[in-house]
Amino acid sequence: MKLYDVCIIGSGAAGGVMAKELSEGGAKVILLEAGQEVDPSQFLSHKWPYQLPYRGLRGEKQALFYPKDIAPVRYEHCDPVGVDRIRVLGGRTLHWNAVTLRYAARDFRQGLLDGVDEDWPLSYAELEPYYDRIEQIIGVCGNDDHLEILPGGKHYLPPLPWRCSEHILGRTLKKLGIPLIDVRKALNTRPYDNRPPCHYCGHCMDGCDAAAIFTTPDCMLPKARATGNFTLRTNAIAREIRADREGQARAVSFVDRLTKKEEEVRARIFVVCCATVESARLLLNSRSPQHPAGLGNSNGVIGRYLHGHLGGGMHIYLAELEGVKPFNQDGATDHTYIPRYNQLFGKADYAGGWGIQVNFASYMFPYQAHDMAGYGPAFKERVRKMQPGFLFFGSFGKILARPDNYVTVDPNQVDEYGIPVPVVRFRFGRNDYALWRALKQSMLEIASNLKGTSFPHFGNSPGGFGSHEVGTIRMGKNPKTSALNSFCQSRDVKNLFVTDGSCFTASSEKNPTLTILALSLRAADYIKEQRRRGEL
Repeated sequence: MKLYDVCIIGSGAAGGVMAKELSEGGAKVILLEAGQEVDPSQFLSHKWPYQLPYRGLRGEKQALFYPKDIAPVRYEHCDPVGVDRIRVLGGRTLHWNAVTLRYAARDFRQGLLDGVDEDWPLSYAELEPYYDRIEQIIGVCGNDDHLEILPGGKHYLPPLPWRCSEHILGRTLKKLGIPLIDVRKALNTRPYDNRPPCHYCGHCMDGCDAAAIFTTPDCMLPKARATGNFTLRTNAIAREIRADREGQARAVSFVDRLTKKEEEVRARIFVVCCATVESARLLLNSRSPQHPAGLGNSNGVIGRYLHGHLGGGMHIYLAELEGVKPFNQDGATDHTYIPRYNQLFGKADYAGGWGIQVNFASYMFPYQAHDMAGYGPAFKERVRKMQPGFLFFGSFGKILARPDNYVTVDPNQVDEYGIPVPVVRFRFGRNDYALWRALKQSMLEIASNLKGTSFPHFGNSPGGFGSHEVGTIRMGKNPKTSALNSFCQSRDVKNLFVTDGSCFTASSEKNPTLTILALSLRAADYIKEQRRRGEL
């Protein structure tokens, strides 16, 4: 059986970085992906609603990315949260919104500064060079806005132009002392990395067939293949990572989705990048005499500290634009961003904050029609008049990382491949509720200063995680409360690394993907150096 230098499991943001960097570093790499490879010609992003059975609703434009054989998640004793478990080559990079925000220096030190969560085992200064490098690799549009709460870099593509509603919002926020900035997205606003610029179709999260948005298949895998060191195996569902007599990882057992046969890949180093819940599931299912509680889980931490983002949304229809002749506002979903601002207005009775993404909902749908009473010609005319004034807020707020929120596996319930399914247990805490109430009140206040009609969508309690779940195989300074060191390396298993969102010690209000990419780049450098020294 062939012995690879590195086996990477999962092809999303983390797995793509690892595949490129380690292949370019001379390692013989195999990448296992549970899903199929989808040709961009299969994307439904440019289909008009009338061309689709459900008119573009019910997730039908993303159905290619979510095959029916994904194992169900069982939610027990849970508040209203959901985890995103995609199964396709490229993972969530295939249909993400591409917002790329750096964590601030204080986000790595919330234990010291705010008395909540644990401090990360690395600082912003240590990760900053990797933020710089990854932004250059993937191509990020935007600006350095010189905000302490949202650090910037040196290399940005031109920002996206603001639309009418965003200019109106900017004027209002300026009066309230709240910043509105150009969004930072891994999206080409000019040709970059042999990829074309965005053509502003407004369907970023349905798959970008033009390759203007960064994805693993478009940006990372071609570079990995060019080395001659890279092997890709799709439709390979990892069952467990097997250990040798010394407790080190020696092979991964996987099931071929097409043949249903079990196979094995051997390697010297394993990098797990399956996403927060699936990575925990894999390690917890990897039991052996050397690791009876799961691979690398001698302290019982794996699966615990599940967290991510809470939030809520709001549709606003600006009176200033009501009734104007329809015009194309599709753009690249959100063009602007409201960075965290609550710290500007004095001390609060909660830790953390929130940011607001603007207009990432499609202009194609008249959402107000769901919220308004009425029927017939007058109702339709009212909906049409309001539509040009569409403005959308989507908020993301920090959730604390707590050990009593966790993922386990149930050996008595298996998926169609015989693999125990994940079980999620999660409750929002006191700080989470306090932050959510402040977030909601603030968004309502902003809306009240905008002339128009507002439709808040908050519910009676927070929701989460907005595809931003993190933390189940966390890194840390304390060996008792963490599974990984600062290089995403397992404390128990020297040749095992985990670099997706599950490695986060704590979160902030910012989207996690850029930090996942930077941490993966840093871990890849560490692996290359350890291999050079003969220590891995």
